[in-house]
This record gives sequence, C-alpha cells and structure tokens, in this order.
Amino acid sequence: MKFEAATIKDIAKALGLSTSTVSRALRDSHEISEETKNRC
Repeated sequence: MKFEAATIKDIAKALGLSTSTVSRALRDSHEISEETKNRC
C-alpha cells in the first residue's frame, strides 16, 4: 500500500487556516498562539 504525504496546503485546508499560519505553527513561531499550534 502506498501513502501520499500530507502537504501544508492539505493541513491548512483541513483546519481552515492559511498555509502561512500552518507553516509558522510548525516552525514554532512566536507569532502563532499555542492554541493554533496545538491544532496543527
């Protein structure tokens, strides 16, 4: 069975967030709240 990796775009769409917000959350940016980071 072959699986495709989820992209930042996939994650953003599923969570209703922008791709830049997801990217910042995954990089543990201080600009993103802990609540949003936990969603990602």
